[in-house]
Amino acid sequence: MPLTRRDQAKLFHTLLAGGQVRSTLAKASSIEDRIAEIATLGETPDAPETRKQLRKHLASKTSLIVARSAEIIARIEDHDFNPDLIAAFHRFMTDPVKTDKGCAAKIAVVKALLASDCDDEALFRIGIRHVQPEPTWGGRADTAAPLRALCGLGMVQLGAPEAMNELAALLADNEPDARIGAAAALGHCGPTGAPLLRFKLLTGDDEPAVLAECLTALMNLSSSASFEFVAGFVDPKYPLLYEHAALALAESRLPGIFEVLHEKWTATFDREFKQTLLLPIALTRSDDARNFLIEVLEIGELKLATAAIATLGIYREDASMRKRAEEAIGGPNKSQLLAALRRVFE
Repeated sequence: MPLTRRDQAKLFHTLLAGGQVRSTLAKASSIEDRIAEIATLGETPDAPETRKQLRKHLASKTSLIVARSAEIIARIEDHDFNPDLIAAFHRFMTDPVKTDKGCAAKIAVVKALLASDCDDEALFRIGIRHVQPEPTWGGRADTAAPLRALCGLGMVQLGAPEAMNELAALLADNEPDARIGAAAALGHCGPTGAPLLRFKLLTGDDEPAVLAECLTALMNLSSSASFEFVAGFVDPKYPLLYEHAALALAESRLPGIFEVLHEKWTATFDREFKQTLLLPIALTRSDDARNFLIEVLEIGELKLATAAIATLGIYREDASMRKRAEEAIGGPNKSQLLAALRRVFE
């Protein structure tokens, strides 16, 4: 029985759809094969043939191919890929939502440029201002925040005159990742970065991770000059910040950190605050800190003693500290606390 025109049309569209599916599958397979090929190049990054192949892949129109190639290049010392990387960056700035979904290629390229101490200020200025809203479930999302953060670091790295102005704007970015990146970059700016970091801490942020990065950056800039300011946030009235501030102080390893944290401990009856301070106190790794943790175990208050035991993980290789802790534990909660101690030292 001959096919009707309607049946012929259905058959034509079915065949066409099948061809499109096969074409899509073949394309996906091809990309996967090329990514696998690129992965093997990482085993011999210094070989001339590897460099030749990486250059070829950097010229690809597929963002994932370029991203994987750039990731390998970032690990190669004394390379001369910068012109190829820069060309790839600008290529994916054209119709970026379509050509570089998620900014995968541009982010990887900038990381490779940072690793090579690239001095292309114009590129970093373009990147630090780039916004790339992409459709997501329920709306749109800006995928370029990590790129802006990396480019901010790039401007600092090359000492660009406009770096501070760009970072000030980035510190007020709509995206938390960009603001975190701005704070981290300011931590490499020397004394000139401190006022912006202090201002951000004093005015606040909806995302605690941004303020935590500001505290860390301040201590990295100048731990002694920032000590008193950061210590001021180790207070129960700053519930979102006091742990980050205490950790930033402890990690600085400055003399007198234990005394400051111990004073904060004794000045309050806030149990949650006290528990939180135990890890920063332990991280000072001083004899006074060790003795203090043993005292907390001897007192035997269940929640504080349990928190103290958790911090002893940093002394896992210290057999004498384990023995002291075992001898200090007593009272009605002894079996429970000893079991917790064994788990920590396993």
